[in-house]
Amino acid sequence: MNYHVLTLFPEMIEQGLGTSILGRAQKSGRITLDAVNIRDYSEDKHMRVDDYPYGGGAGMVMQAEPVYRAYQAVEQKIGHKPRVIYLTPQGRLFDQTMVEELAMEEDLVFLCGHYEGIDERVLEEVVTDYVSIGDYVLTGGELAAMVMIDAISRFVPGVLGSEESAQFESLQDNLLEYPHYSRPEIWRGRAVPEVLLSGDHKKIEAWRREQSVARTKERRPDLMEKQYTVTAAYFSPTEGTKRAAEMLAGELSQTPKYIELTRRRIRRQHVKFGSHDLLIAAAPVYGGQLPGVEGLFENLHGENTPCIVMAAYGNRHYDDTLAQMAKILTQQGFICIGGIAPIIPHIYSDKLGTGRPDGEDAKIFRQFALKIRRRLEDHDFTPAELPGNPSPEPKPMKGAPKFWDGTKCTHCQTCALKCPVGAIDADTMQIREDLCIHCMRCAKVCPAEARSYDASQVKAYLEGNYMARREVECFL
Repeated sequence: MNYHVLTLFPEMIEQGLGTSILGRAQKSGRITLDAVNIRDYSEDKHMRVDDYPYGGGAGMVMQAEPVYRAYQAVEQKIGHKPRVIYLTPQGRLFDQTMVEELAMEEDLVFLCGHYEGIDERVLEEVVTDYVSIGDYVLTGGELAAMVMIDAISRFVPGVLGSEESAQFESLQDNLLEYPHYSRPEIWRGRAVPEVLLSGDHKKIEAWRREQSVARTKERRPDLMEKQYTVTAAYFSPTEGTKRAAEMLAGELSQTPKYIELTRRRIRRQHVKFGSHDLLIAAAPVYGGQLPGVEGLFENLHGENTPCIVMAAYGNRHYDDTLAQMAKILTQQGFICIGGIAPIIPHIYSDKLGTGRPDGEDAKIFRQFALKIRRRLEDHDFTPAELPGNPSPEPKPMKGAPKFWDGTKCTHCQTCALKCPVGAIDADTMQIREDLCIHCMRCAKVCPAEARSYDASQVKAYLEGNYMARREVECFL
């Protein structure tokens, strides 16, 4: 991360950010800090940068030209138009979602005003973000810039000793942090809560969550209005969709919940969601459509509940799947405020989608999640515009030939029990082709490797036509 601060007092910025964690981060090269003195770009021989305001009034106004020339010097130095933040009480309130969003930038420019402000014309020319750190007025923007730089730097990889220190602390999930304790075990008659001494990590995590909720209700009840419980409901026979859903859920919450719709028993259980829930509905793409599983997602019931639909596919295309999912979930009482189509390993090829979602995909997931979080905080439940036909004609699926080796089979019945559509007879081990959706879960879960399939023809076709890397697509 590279910070560029346009200021009249560069020494204030350099001294304020040159010690402790941020000082070490600069020495290690994790962040860079360029304090640009606006006075150096004045055309006045006395280096003046202010003048009287047109229309009269008290105080002075910083002139447009020195500010613009200072900005131009930064733009030329970095070689692209950067994001420019003007610190002002008139801006959007700085919060944790904005922290994480800005931390994904490579360069940030902070413009620090003084006197009565800065000539409006240069603000219109260069500023991209107007940001306030609170409803009060400071003597200048330097302190506000330092507050923002400190908060943002915590999310720059390597600045803190542990990634967990930034990702799981106060104000994540719009909850205040739980109380902390250290030695001694008893101090002035006050004992450390017994659960923290138990060694039971599940109980400790549950206690910490309870404490966060209770503390937030007591001290910051306003934050509770912004809090959403995130649940990912996924159909994932070979677990590629599951991994993608878990990655997105982890970007949206510290403590997401999961519903495994691959299991027939779970699909028979009715689950209700409220207006302060967020559902991620995820499914793989089969032939450009939703898998032919009767009643998929219909056991989920919302009450104007915000929802994200995810269509995970093996690098060919998702076609109508997002639109199909949105139609079903809208009928179930959800509002689809977003859609995402990530790439996952193809079940018929070891080349298409291998290793996906990868690190580059994770960045897109994070950007998408931040936009979703902002929409939730703003209570913006406008339905997303999703591509595709919501009611396509069903496509007949011609799956790869499947084989069962009775000499290897131990009759453990794992394949029959875990078949997501109940297409395998537990006694004969035969597959009912009228029920089979060709997901190949049976081959994946068989511990004796008695199940297999021949996908050589479709594999050759796919690898001959769809090897070019596709990128994650997002819709809001």
